[in-house]
Amino acid sequence: MATSGISRNSDVVMYYCCTICKTERSVEIDADFYCEKCLKYFCRTCINSHRQHGWWFYKKSPYGKVKIRKWPLSKKMETSLLICIIHKREKLTMFCPDHNHLCCSKCVELNHR
Repeated sequence: MATSGISRNSDVVMYYCCTICKTERSVEIDADFYCEKCLKYFCRTCINSHRQHGWWFYKKSPYGKVKIRKWPLSKKMETSLLICIIHKREKLTMFCPDHNHLCCSKCVELNHR
């Protein structure tokens, strides 16, 4: 479900970034865990310092990538799902019942009249 960028020159977007690294260090590092109680994403380095809920909670709560289906939709992923594949700067705003397809306003003008 989630994908992440490997190289800096890649066009692939990191959908789940470590909240701590992004806010405190201004670096986008791929998240490996999600804490349901804090509502934050953590990389492998930052999850080790995340013990504010106690030992028992630490062992049970943070969801790793094995349970990524329990992670909420990130803002980057939500944005990418709402953008037209053909017209990259347009948001999907309409539905064409004839073609059973979500469309942006430009697609409607060109293909769905």
